[in-house]
Amino acid sequence: MRTVAELLLWWGLLLLLNIVFISSVTPLEVTVGGGIAVLGALGAVAVRRVSGATPGGAARIGPALLALPRTLLADTGRLALAVVSPRHRGSGFRAVRLAPGTGPAWAAALLSSTPGAYVVDVDGQTLLVHALGHEPSSLESALTEASE
Repeated sequence: MRTVAELLLWWGLLLLLNIVFISSVTPLEVTVGGGIAVLGALGAVAVRRVSGATPGGAARIGPALLALPRTLLADTGRLALAVVSPRHRGSGFRAVRLAPGTGPAWAAALLSSTPGAYVVDVDGQTLLVHALGHEPSSLESALTEASE
């Protein structure tokens, strides 16, 4: 029963993502997107089972979701500046230590969904992040112990 729920969750998320990205929502587009989302959901469940990944704890999820819109806007501005001006192109890797009880899987996905950061490695509660700026984003601060 858990696998069916997970399949439905993945299918719904993938179909929603497809609908967001298509230019016109027609019955044919939704049908084709739904079919492709089934294949994506089957693949996602298979990969998750083989890897043994779990979403982890839900600590800090509230503050992280509240910080996400602010981070998206700030990182989009930071990215635009980096494209326009060479002197705003500071980036590099840094370790982000998550607050206890925070799930590394969902935290990594959330951080990687922003234009200013991408998680390249997870080691327990520590994420290796390639970030556009040198200062932590609002989202990053919400996920770490520094925000408590």
